[in-house]
Amino acid sequence: MLRLISLAAVLVLTACVSQYEAQLSQQQEWEQLGAYHGAQGYREWDQERLNKQGAMTETEYEKYRAGYMKGRFEYCSGKKQVSTVVNPGYPDECNNGQGSYGLIDRGY
Repeated sequence: MLRLISLAAVLVLTACVSQYEAQLSQQQEWEQLGAYHGAQGYREWDQERLNKQGAMTETEYEKYRAGYMKGRFEYCSGKKQVSTVVNPGYPDECNNGQGSYGLIDRGY
């Protein structure tokens, strides 16, 4: 019974992430996970979301954020103009001064 509950918990936690994201989480490759999210134009995961995937320390969260900022820089650099994005679900994420994602504000 306990084994079944554990399996159900793992399935719930990984149901919202791709197999690739789950693999990076299991291998504790937080910087690579962040770089993947940034390069795809995905929104940055917060610390609570990362905790659900196994990142429990501030250092792991900062590794994710560093990777995310690198991937995001690649994502935004690949745009031809402000209104053109790779992932149209986030059309304004690369504008200067938009939200909390500013590259300069974070030192990148």
